[in-house]
Amino acid sequence: MEDAGIKRTPRRLAHRLLIAAIVLLVVVCAGLFALWQSRLGLATRIVADALASRGISNASFHISALGFKSIEVEDLVIASEADRATQQSDIAARRISVIYNFGELLSGRVQSIDIDGLRVKARLGDHGLSLGAGDPLLRQGGTGSAAAALPAIHVTDAAIRLITTQGTFEASGDGEISQAGATAPIVVTLPALRLNDADAPARFTPVMLSTRLQLDDKLLTFDADARTAPANGKGVALTKIAGQYDMAKATASAKASGQLAFAPGKLEPRHLSPALNGLVRDLSGDVSYTADFAFAKSKLTSSGKATLKGIGFSAGPTVVSGVAGTVKLSSLLPPRTSGVQTLTVAHVETAVPLDKGVVKFAVGSAMAVQLVEATWPFTGGRLTLTVPKGSSERYNLAVDNVDIAKLLVMVDVPGLSGTGKLSGQIPLKIVDGDPIVTNGALSANGSGTIIYKSEAADAAVNTEQTQLLSDALKDFHYTELSGALDGNINGNLKFHIGLRGANPSLYDGYPINLNVNLEGSLVDIVRRGTVGLRPLELIQSGVGKEKEARPE
Repeated sequence: MEDAGIKRTPRRLAHRLLIAAIVLLVVVCAGLFALWQSRLGLATRIVADALASRGISNASFHISALGFKSIEVEDLVIASEADRATQQSDIAARRISVIYNFGELLSGRVQSIDIDGLRVKARLGDHGLSLGAGDPLLRQGGTGSAAAALPAIHVTDAAIRLITTQGTFEASGDGEISQAGATAPIVVTLPALRLNDADAPARFTPVMLSTRLQLDDKLLTFDADARTAPANGKGVALTKIAGQYDMAKATASAKASGQLAFAPGKLEPRHLSPALNGLVRDLSGDVSYTADFAFAKSKLTSSGKATLKGIGFSAGPTVVSGVAGTVKLSSLLPPRTSGVQTLTVAHVETAVPLDKGVVKFAVGSAMAVQLVEATWPFTGGRLTLTVPKGSSERYNLAVDNVDIAKLLVMVDVPGLSGTGKLSGQIPLKIVDGDPIVTNGALSANGSGTIIYKSEAADAAVNTEQTQLLSDALKDFHYTELSGALDGNINGNLKFHIGLRGANPSLYDGYPINLNVNLEGSLVDIVRRGTVGLRPLELIQSGVGKEKEARPE
């Protein structure tokens, strides 16, 4: 019996140990189950503590999923109390997915972070760059931080709104954020960032930027390539930009440069700014430029230089080609020239073709282009176009010492020639894109001749008056020549020509006053000679007396 009791004791002990183990397992499982049930709350505290360690306390979010290898945070909002009251935010994200190995979450080390729907509102003002409630993130810097190095961060569907004293800008796209070590710079890569002008009316059309930013302690450096943003395709290269921003001093600088090759259907003014759409047609030629930007004491300044070569375009019925020169700008936002600028113009194809012109202009406030002076050599003389002070649509065309002989060669009316110099003033007003002349006045600088010998004109003679006029013009020596013109240069013009003088071979050179009226298209008169010289009226002459005195 004693031996049997001794044998039963180990069995009872084993049985009790088994029961204890089962109870312990149940307790452990219950504890683990309770811990698992509270995992979201624990993870929420860990994420909140991680944000707090970087100075972010005004954050709200909720954890939608937590596993052994990942965690998902949704509806992250970092905002001040005032912004929350108006349902606004400084930083927000639709979803953040954190990937890690088991055990890494508690240590603060993760493999990667995916951020979807990132929204950032930034301001560039008196104290430099600000993210509002997210400012502590900027103060972390890129080196010397006690925090662990950033993991690989992938950002999709990001949108950044930058508010400045020069306007508001919006950028959107995907990006990558990386950091090689806790003390290494933070690198941001944005391969296809779309930049828009959020102000109305927009000052520039959307552009695509391939951008790289590097945050090294308090210095942010960046470089970018900009292209047009077409509906499809790669777009046209516009500029290269490089610069830096000192967060401690709240100062920034940047330099841009590029070469633009304008051509219809490729790069056109409308691709650069909506304000340029329809301003000219068929723009072609090359523009190379540099631009400098600086930001300090909440003020953005800019300047630039553009060199034009072989620029051509159409405006209304006028075709311009061979524009060349360098333009210096004291401001780019808004554009403003550094004083009066000068360009040369090889050719202007209009009602009167013009070659080798020089145009002086300035761009002032509100992008207003002011024509100072445009001059062209013309048939031995000069044409000078100016703008009366305080006017934007009125011009004055000065005619100086135009050679009548060369002018009549250009008119190319068969049998018509002459000598002398012509000067005067032609006021112009732009109406619906057309230059309208009102009370234009020209006069000869002294005496000269007008000779019109035409078989067609002789055949058209049907009265004694027209015969007399036709005979007088066959060798008319004028002492006074005046002209008046009114009408649309691109359409119908009325000319009135007054002549005072004599034909030495007619009535022994008796003085004659002639008024001749012409009407028609300036293009037809000057370029093709199809209107011709039509004597319509003999206003005053000594014809009657001369007929009586003329010997039979």
